[in-house]
Amino acid sequence: MDIFITFQLGVVEVSNLTIVILALFSSFTFIAVGISSYKLYKSLINDEDN
Repeated sequence: MDIFITFQLGVVEVSNLTIVILALFSSFTFIAVGISSYKLYKSLINDEDN
């Protein structure tokens, strides 16, 4: 009985665990860039007010 479900991507088989790890890293990077961009934009707006 196979515990891991694999996806066929061309010739390469990729397990569920690999896809989940890649999705977590991608979402973490996306959120980090969003927060950084928001802080940069907020600092630019605050500098114009002074």
